[in-house]
Amino acid sequence: MAYLQKTPVRLAIIALIFGTLFIPVTIPYRVIMLAGAALIWTVLEARSLQPVGLGRHPLRSTMVWAISIAVGVISSSIVVAPIINWLLGVHADLSGYGALKGNAQLALQLLGFALVSAAVGEEILFRGFLLRQLTEIFGSSNQAQWCSILVSSTLFGLAHSMQGLAGIITTGLVGAIFSWAWFRSGRNLWALIVAHALVDSFGIGMLYLGWSAI
Repeated sequence: MAYLQKTPVRLAIIALIFGTLFIPVTIPYRVIMLAGAALIWTVLEARSLQPVGLGRHPLRSTMVWAISIAVGVISSSIVVAPIINWLLGVHADLSGYGALKGNAQLALQLLGFALVSAAVGEEILFRGFLLRQLTEIFGSSNQAQWCSILVSSTLFGLAHSMQGLAGIITTGLVGAIFSWAWFRSGRNLWALIVAHALVDSFGIGMLYLGWSAI
């Protein structure tokens, strides 16, 4: 299906998927469904999931990348988030996640949802699928990769607009780290999924304890 690889078609599918993601209409399990659609599109276009990073990768390398990304994101967020909050005079609005402090049941429910929708769904959409499509459009030069990272991280930040401006900027920076790691790890999306799961587990754990660390 060579026509699926044409730039206008790629742009159209990106617009369709991310337009659906951002429309202000409640759609149950939206991220998961769109991630599934992105994988189906990838198989139709490339006959493989390797291009998005879901091929075979050495377990040791995957875990090293996953832990390194998670530690880097958590550490940088602990340092950067307070600076962003101070500069803007506001904090990221995490009220949409509910009253998690001391609420084990709600925290576990959110964690389960986050592991599927965020760790898996968001990584497939914003890193594997989007970065792969942008690379095919922009090219694979260093400058092109940074353009792809900028687009992906900007959309990732905007997808968290419920957290306010501070949340958009913080998650956008987190998205940039994940996008950079996708390229540098040899498109190892498995590592990013594990790292995202670790970051979300840490974040929800801190909210449960009453400390908004990231």
